Amino acid sequence: MFPDVLILAGGLGKRLHPVTGGAQKVLATIGDQPFLEILIDYIASQGGMRFILCVGHGSDEVEAHFKKKYQDREIIFSRESIPLGTGGAIKQGSRHVKTDQFLAMNGDCFCVIDYKHLIADHKRNKAKATLAVTSVPDARDYGTIDFSPRGEIEAFKEKQPGKREAFINTGTYCFDRDVFSLVETPSKFSIELDFFPHLVGQGFYAFKVENRFIDIGTPERYSWAQEHLKTLKGQA
Repeated sequence: MFPDVLILAGGLGKRLHPVTGGAQKVLATIGDQPFLEILIDYIASQGGMRFILCVGHGSDEVEAHFKKKYQDREIIFSRESIPLGTGGAIKQGSRHVKTDQFLAMNGDCFCVIDYKHLIADHKRNKAKATLAVTSVPDARDYGTIDFSPRGEIEAFKEKQPGKREAFINTGTYCFDRDVFSLVETPSKFSIELDFFPHLVGQGFYAFKVENRFIDIGTPERYSWAQEHLKTLKGQA
Protein backbone atom coordinates (compact mmCIF):
# COMPACT_ATOMS: atom_id res chain seq x y z
CA MET A 1 0.00 0.00 0.00
CA PHE A 2 1.40 3.38 -1.01
CA PRO A 3 1.68 5.69 2.03
CA ASP A 4 -0.14 8.97 2.45
CA VAL A 5 1.62 11.97 0.93
CA LEU A 6 1.90 15.30 2.74
CA ILE A 7 2.87 18.37 0.69
CA LEU A 8 3.78 21.83 1.99
CA ALA A 9 1.76 24.34 -0.02
CA GLY A 10 1.42 27.37 2.22
CA GLY A 11 4.66 29.37 2.09
CA LEU A 12 4.74 33.09 1.32
CA GLY A 13 7.16 32.68 -1.59
CA LYS A 14 8.33 36.29 -1.34
CA ARG A 15 11.28 35.82 -3.69
CA LEU A 16 8.92 34.68 -6.45
CA HIS A 17 6.52 37.62 -6.08
CA PRO A 18 7.84 39.30 -9.27
CA VAL A 19 6.46 36.27 -11.14
CA THR A 20 3.39 35.37 -9.06
CA GLY A 21 2.28 38.84 -7.98
CA GLY A 22 1.98 37.47 -4.45
CA ALA A 23 -0.20 34.47 -5.35
CA GLN A 24 0.65 31.06 -3.92
CA LYS A 25 3.83 29.88 -5.66
CA VAL A 26 2.80 26.22 -5.91
CA LEU A 27 0.15 27.39 -8.42
CA ALA A 28 2.76 29.04 -10.65
CA THR A 29 2.37 27.37 -14.03
CA ILE A 30 4.82 25.31 -16.02
CA GLY A 31 3.41 25.58 -19.50
CA ASP A 32 -0.33 25.46 -18.80
CA GLN A 33 -0.21 23.36 -15.62
CA PRO A 34 0.29 24.47 -12.00
CA PHE A 35 3.58 23.23 -10.55
CA LEU A 36 1.88 21.43 -7.66
CA GLU A 37 -0.39 19.60 -10.07
CA ILE A 38 2.65 18.28 -11.95
CA LEU A 39 4.10 17.03 -8.67
CA ILE A 40 0.87 15.34 -7.56
CA ASP A 41 0.42 13.70 -10.96
CA TYR A 42 3.98 12.37 -10.86
CA ILE A 43 3.50 10.83 -7.41
CA ALA A 44 0.12 9.39 -8.45
CA SER A 45 1.80 7.74 -11.46
CA GLN A 46 3.78 5.68 -8.92
CA GLY A 47 0.77 4.77 -6.81
CA GLY A 48 0.03 7.77 -4.59
CA MET A 49 -3.69 7.97 -3.83
CA ARG A 50 -4.12 10.14 -0.73
CA PHE A 51 -2.62 13.63 -0.52
CA ILE A 52 -2.61 16.02 2.43
CA LEU A 53 -1.94 19.61 1.35
CA CYS A 54 -0.64 21.87 4.12
CA VAL A 55 -2.07 25.24 3.15
CA GLY A 56 -1.69 28.72 4.60
CA HIS A 57 -0.88 31.70 2.40
CA GLY A 58 -3.11 31.47 -0.68
CA SER A 59 -5.11 28.63 0.85
CA ASP A 60 -8.39 29.68 -0.78
CA GLU A 61 -6.85 29.49 -4.25
CA VAL A 62 -5.13 26.15 -3.60
CA GLU A 63 -8.29 24.60 -2.14
CA ALA A 64 -10.45 25.95 -4.97
CA HIS A 65 -8.13 24.43 -7.57
CA PHE A 66 -7.68 20.99 -6.01
CA LYS A 67 -10.93 20.41 -4.11
CA LYS A 68 -12.69 18.72 -7.03
CA LYS A 69 -9.73 18.26 -9.35
CA TYR A 70 -9.38 14.48 -9.17
CA GLN A 71 -11.76 11.54 -9.19
CA ASP A 72 -9.09 8.85 -8.70
CA ARG A 73 -7.32 10.26 -5.62
CA GLU A 74 -8.18 11.88 -2.32
CA ILE A 75 -7.12 15.43 -1.45
CA ILE A 76 -7.24 16.58 2.20
CA PHE A 77 -6.40 20.11 3.35
CA SER A 78 -4.56 20.94 6.57
CA ARG A 79 -4.99 24.70 6.99
CA GLU A 80 -2.77 26.90 9.16
CA SER A 81 -4.54 29.70 11.01
CA ILE A 82 -1.11 31.22 11.70
CA PRO A 83 2.22 30.36 10.00
CA LEU A 84 3.66 27.24 11.63
CA GLY A 85 6.94 26.87 9.78
CA THR A 86 7.83 23.81 7.72
CA GLY A 87 8.02 21.56 10.80
CA GLY A 88 4.86 22.84 12.43
CA ALA A 89 2.91 22.48 9.20
CA ILE A 90 4.07 18.89 8.67
CA LYS A 91 3.39 17.99 12.30
CA GLN A 92 -0.14 19.43 12.11
CA GLY A 93 -0.80 17.78 8.76
CA SER A 94 0.44 14.41 10.04
CA ARG A 95 -2.70 14.17 12.19
CA HIS A 96 -4.53 13.28 8.99
CA VAL A 97 -2.13 10.43 8.14
CA LYS A 98 -3.68 6.95 8.19
CA THR A 99 -0.72 4.85 6.99
CA ASP A 100 2.20 3.61 9.13
CA GLN A 101 4.61 5.72 7.07
CA PHE A 102 4.06 8.88 5.09
CA LEU A 103 5.93 10.91 2.52
CA ALA A 104 6.43 14.64 3.14
CA MET A 105 7.80 17.19 0.71
CA ASN A 106 7.98 20.79 -0.37
CA GLY A 107 5.34 21.78 -2.88
CA ASP A 108 7.71 24.06 -4.78
CA CYS A 109 10.34 21.36 -5.47
CA PHE A 110 10.52 18.51 -7.94
CA CYS A 111 12.99 15.66 -8.18
CA VAL A 112 12.59 12.48 -10.20
CA ILE A 113 12.49 9.89 -7.42
CA ASP A 114 11.55 6.22 -7.28
CA TYR A 115 9.27 6.61 -4.27
CA LYS A 116 8.70 2.88 -3.87
CA HIS A 117 12.46 2.38 -3.62
CA LEU A 118 12.67 5.20 -1.04
CA ILE A 119 9.89 3.63 1.03
CA ALA A 120 11.45 0.15 0.76
CA ASP A 121 14.83 1.47 1.94
CA HIS A 122 13.14 3.24 4.85
CA LYS A 123 11.48 0.01 5.95
CA ARG A 124 14.57 -2.16 5.40
CA ASN A 125 16.66 0.18 7.56
CA LYS A 126 13.91 0.23 10.21
CA ALA A 127 14.29 3.99 10.00
CA LYS A 128 12.18 6.59 11.72
CA ALA A 129 12.99 9.16 9.06
CA THR A 130 14.64 9.00 5.64
CA LEU A 131 15.72 12.06 3.72
CA ALA A 132 16.22 12.02 -0.06
CA VAL A 133 19.54 13.68 -0.90
CA THR A 134 21.28 14.53 -4.14
CA SER A 135 24.83 15.56 -4.98
CA VAL A 136 25.42 18.99 -6.48
CA PRO A 137 28.71 20.21 -7.99
CA ASP A 138 28.51 23.60 -6.25
CA ALA A 139 26.95 23.50 -2.78
CA ARG A 140 27.86 27.05 -1.68
CA ASP A 141 24.19 28.11 -1.65
CA TYR A 142 23.00 25.11 0.38
CA GLY A 143 23.30 23.48 3.74
CA THR A 144 24.95 20.08 3.30
CA ILE A 145 24.51 16.60 4.78
CA ASP A 146 27.09 14.04 5.92
CA PHE A 147 26.20 10.35 6.22
CA SER A 148 27.92 7.03 6.75
CA PRO A 149 28.49 4.34 4.08
CA ARG A 150 25.36 2.64 5.46
CA GLY A 151 23.38 5.81 4.89
CA GLU A 152 23.00 6.88 8.52
CA ILE A 153 22.90 10.67 8.69
CA GLU A 154 25.72 12.00 10.87
CA ALA A 155 25.61 15.79 10.54
CA PHE A 156 23.91 18.81 8.99
CA LYS A 157 26.17 21.70 8.05
CA GLU A 158 25.32 25.32 7.34
CA LYS A 159 26.17 27.02 4.04
CA GLN A 160 29.94 27.15 3.56
CA PRO A 161 31.41 29.76 1.18
CA GLY A 162 34.12 27.44 -0.11
CA LYS A 163 32.02 24.27 -0.32
CA ARG A 164 31.88 22.63 -3.71
CA GLU A 165 30.46 19.16 -4.45
CA ALA A 166 28.32 17.82 -1.61
CA PHE A 167 25.00 16.19 -0.80
CA ILE A 168 21.99 18.44 -0.17
CA ASN A 169 18.40 17.98 0.92
CA THR A 170 15.90 17.53 -1.95
CA GLY A 171 12.97 18.46 0.29
CA THR A 172 11.50 14.93 0.14
CA TYR A 173 11.16 12.74 3.23
CA CYS A 174 9.75 9.42 4.37
CA PHE A 175 8.63 9.40 8.01
CA ASP A 176 7.16 6.90 10.40
CA ARG A 177 3.82 8.22 11.58
CA ASP A 178 5.11 8.58 15.16
CA VAL A 179 8.30 10.47 14.20
CA PHE A 180 7.29 13.64 16.06
CA SER A 181 7.23 11.73 19.35
CA LEU A 182 11.04 11.48 19.17
CA VAL A 183 11.77 15.19 19.60
CA GLU A 184 9.91 17.74 21.70
CA THR A 185 8.88 20.64 19.48
CA PRO A 186 6.82 23.84 19.78
CA SER A 187 3.81 24.45 17.55
CA LYS A 188 5.91 26.58 15.17
CA PHE A 189 9.31 25.27 14.05
CA SER A 190 11.56 24.56 11.07
CA ILE A 191 11.83 20.91 10.04
CA GLU A 192 15.33 21.56 8.71
CA LEU A 193 16.79 23.60 11.55
CA ASP A 194 14.83 22.63 14.66
CA PHE A 195 13.99 18.98 14.04
CA PHE A 196 16.39 17.13 11.74
CA PRO A 197 19.58 17.83 13.74
CA HIS A 198 17.92 16.27 16.81
CA LEU A 199 17.04 13.10 14.87
CA VAL A 200 20.69 12.23 14.23
CA GLY A 201 21.37 8.89 15.88
CA GLN A 202 17.67 8.00 16.16
CA GLY A 203 17.16 5.97 13.01
CA PHE A 204 17.73 8.80 10.52
CA TYR A 205 18.91 7.77 7.04
CA ALA A 206 19.81 9.31 3.68
CA PHE A 207 18.46 8.02 0.37
CA LYS A 208 20.64 8.99 -2.58
CA VAL A 209 18.95 10.35 -5.70
CA GLU A 210 20.88 10.75 -8.94
CA ASN A 211 18.58 13.21 -10.67
CA ARG A 212 18.60 17.01 -10.78
CA PHE A 213 16.66 18.72 -8.03
CA ILE A 214 14.37 21.51 -9.28
CA ASP A 215 12.83 24.23 -7.18
CA ILE A 216 10.90 27.32 -8.26
CA GLY A 217 11.71 29.51 -5.27
CA THR A 218 13.28 32.36 -7.25
CA PRO A 219 12.50 33.92 -10.67
CA GLU A 220 15.76 32.50 -12.03
CA ARG A 221 15.01 28.95 -10.85
CA TYR A 222 11.41 29.23 -12.01
CA SER A 223 12.61 30.24 -15.48
CA TRP A 224 15.02 27.28 -15.50
CA ALA A 225 12.21 24.94 -14.42
CA GLN A 226 10.01 26.18 -17.28
CA GLU A 227 12.47 24.67 -19.74
CA HIS A 228 13.67 21.59 -17.90
CA LEU A 229 10.36 20.34 -16.51
CA LYS A 230 9.00 20.04 -20.04
CA THR A 231 11.12 16.93 -20.45
CA LEU A 232 9.97 15.54 -17.10
CA LYS A 233 6.23 16.13 -17.46
CA GLY A 234 6.04 13.10 -19.72
CA GLN A 235 7.07 10.99 -16.72
CA ALA A 236 4.15 12.26 -14.63
